[in-house]
Amino acid sequence: MPVPDVPTVPDVPTVPDVPTVPDVPTGPDVPTGPDASTVPDWAAPTAGAPVVAQIAFAVPGDAVPGDAVPGGAGFAAAARPALDALARAPGFRGGRIAQALDEPGSWLMTTEWDGPGAWRRALSAFEVRYALTPLLVFAVDGPGTFEVLVSVDGPGGSARTHRSDRTPDADTAAPGEPPRSVGAPGAGRP
Repeated sequence: MPVPDVPTVPDVPTVPDVPTVPDVPTGPDVPTGPDASTVPDWAAPTAGAPVVAQIAFAVPGDAVPGDAVPGGAGFAAAARPALDALARAPGFRGGRIAQALDEPGSWLMTTEWDGPGAWRRALSAFEVRYALTPLLVFAVDGPGTFEVLVSVDGPGGSARTHRSDRTPDADTAAPGEPPRSVGAPGAGRP
């Protein structure tokens, strides 16, 4: 049986290129108005702020097998797999495990990230939780994640200002609740 002729589809006109709007930083630290063009390069905010995350540890001398001194090298060896796991996560910029010079049982793990999302996603990875969770028994409670708002990279570098990724109502709203006025009873985080 012969195949009937199939009508062809006429050429569809293409959509002309639409100019895109450049990514313009916004927020309270971005200059506006007539003086905006006179802001020096070092004061112009860059894209969203990187994040520094830190976990402080208080490690008793007998807590880690093989330590001859309180908080000795055994803790560094125990913490290294956690830092290695974090280093494999997307958005990781660098990290360190440090021991206090004047208090050998005090340790600090610091990491730097492209932003808060990268840090949070890294913490949810099984490999990170598996390596980090046993160390958390020694963790000291306190703030642990900080936005970098001004930075200098290397000697002789100039300071860079980063735009904050925090929303204006970050301290006055909670999930599922409307924003509260600053200074109102119950405003802010508990």
